[in-house]
Amino acid sequence: MPFMLFAIGAPMNKSNITEIVQGISGEVDHFVYRVPKKNHDAMMQLDKKFGDIITKEFGVAHLVFQLSSTEAPMEGMSNIAKAISATQDEEVWLELLFYRDRKHKDEVGAKMRNDERMGPLWQQSVDLVSPGTEFIMGEFSRLNLDM
Repeated sequence: MPFMLFAIGAPMNKSNITEIVQGISGEVDHFVYRVPKKNHDAMMQLDKKFGDIITKEFGVAHLVFQLSSTEAPMEGMSNIAKAISATQDEEVWLELLFYRDRKHKDEVGAKMRNDERMGPLWQQSVDLVSPGTEFIMGEFSRLNLDM
């Protein structure tokens, strides 16, 4: 799957949802980070390079999203932009990496550590995020709700 930056706005029916759920893998890494608006195009190019490698060579689905609203939808909820202290001059990005299972994730991790292209790509991404911030990362395993 190539690099994507999109928002889904199409109506969903049961068959669409079933197809999406069946395609979602067992392990997901997520990264949330702030990008100065002036670095938008450079980060797009960098994420495309990274996505091309990890998708085509390592078999990992790679999706990138940009926060589209900073409003809280209802009482008792806070927007993620507020939670990570994003300013008006920053965009909030979410990057997702989907693996088939834990074994696949471990194999990809080893390949990435041994790939000489990854170090420079990582350093470029660190240089493009908002100064003084870090990537917020989480590793998630899919839960089976059909118990």
